[in-house]
Amino acid sequence: MSNNKIAFITGSAGDLGIEIAKKLIEKKYKLICQIRKTNKKFDKFKSQNKKDILEILAFDLLNEEKIHSSMKKIFKKYNKIDALIINAAIPHGSIFEMTKIKMIREVFEINFFSQLLIIQKLLKLLKKSKNPSIINISSVAGFSSKKGNISYGGSKAALNYATKILANELSSQKIRVNAIAPSVLENKMGNLMSEKSKKELIENSFQKKIFKMSDVIGLIVFLLSSKSSSINGQILRVDGGMEI
Repeated sequence: MSNNKIAFITGSAGDLGIEIAKKLIEKKYKLICQIRKTNKKFDKFKSQNKKDILEILAFDLLNEEKIHSSMKKIFKKYNKIDALIINAAIPHGSIFEMTKIKMIREVFEINFFSQLLIIQKLLKLLKKSKNPSIINISSVAGFSSKKGNISYGGSKAALNYATKILANELSSQKIRVNAIAPSVLENKMGNLMSEKSKKELIENSFQKKIFKMSDVIGLIVFLLSSKSSSINGQILRVDGGMEI
């Protein structure tokens, strides 16, 4: 079976991005992978896959001009996109009084505004798919009012809200939009969390554990399948159950 389905993934060089890409290749997708810069793990992944099923777009999500030019390249080369996985994000935690507004803007620009721009630019290609789907990788931080969560949590809360609005607006185009909001994952992003914040999330989970990237990836595969055709505008939480 040839790789005739096409998926665009932002933040492909991170731990979760690489694992998402691996699974989608296994599911016979051709991939367009956005990265800011490469690393050893991503280079190894790239070397293990043929060029005809893996295309790399390297640009900084803070560079709007570069986003525009990169999207133009996609339109010249592809006549459709079947799946758009919004995965790129940067973590940030600090008390509001001690946080520069410039930093909050940067977090929102990467985690929210640049992702909206990419979605908007790729809508015409998504409309040409028989089963188009947008999946936003959010976070349970988007539901939390914990101290220090103004930047990262705020950006994910905005992404959650946008998921609902886009699902409503794009349903007439048969484009489904959902989000996945994990708690602490076994990856680099999870390791960057402070031990205090990590412990609080684990203790607040009914299952009291750290979750695997495969828990998120399994949901992605499901949301891209025909089995989820009636699921739209949902924020699916991977948190083992929480009161918040």
